[in-house]
Amino acid sequence: MTSESAAAPVRAPALELYVGRHRTGLEIERRVAAPDLLAELSMARADGRTLWGAAPGEVIGPVPTDWVVDRGRHWLLTWRSLTDDAAHAAFMVLTACRIWHFAVENAHCSKPRAARWALARRPRLTAVRQAIEQYERDPATTVDEHAIAELLDHVLHASSPVG
Repeated sequence: MTSESAAAPVRAPALELYVGRHRTGLEIERRVAAPDLLAELSMARADGRTLWGAAPGEVIGPVPTDWVVDRGRHWLLTWRSLTDDAAHAAFMVLTACRIWHFAVENAHCSKPRAARWALARRPRLTAVRQAIEQYERDPATTVDEHAIAELLDHVLHASSPVG
């Protein structure tokens, strides 16, 4: 993205140039909508480090918290219909914990830290325990799809404006 775009984020930012490597080959696109970029900008502004030049807070403009939470809720709703996706179960669960943590604390953190934060609040969240096990110790660990649904429903409620 351009420095002008980073300095004044909009709700649906665009990437000036996208280069991706996919199974079908190399993909190159210009001016690609990238709404998930909001969370990345927010994280970089809050916790980023520069190797040279101005600090992230000087070059990346503020990203409204509600924009980041709204985009997170988009994914929670999308994943609600994908709870049987075993290949991405731990990713969904741990990212849901990050979304929940950010919605409550207005601070970004790692997936493991967000998962432990979630368990401290709701120790009975089976999907979180299973996802941590899969992520940190045993990739063969299964994450129960009903437990994923329970977590997603809880995080949707907890991250709602009236939650």
